[in-house]
Amino acid sequence: MSAYIHNLTQSLAPAPARDDTPNLQARFQAWFATVPEIARQRPWGMIEFERALGTQGRYISPVLLALGWRRKRKWETAGQYCRYWVPPA
Repeated sequence: MSAYIHNLTQSLAPAPARDDTPNLQARFQAWFATVPEIARQRPWGMIEFERALGTQGRYISPVLLALGWRRKRKWETAGQYCRYWVPPA
């Protein structure tokens, strides 16, 4: 019974934290290189990055900031606002 409890406690222990940022950054750069040149210099929504890379925006955001992208918002008086990312100049 003690071996079972030992295995159970090991499976419940938190996994060691991994830093996937370099891997994600390389994946982003490889994906962005496949985007046609004319489409690269437009504002991008986070949902586009999430779908292309298959991960959440909270992991993509630090990669974009490290690569020089800027966050912007389009404010509207009639309610909600749009958030988007602008590539480096």
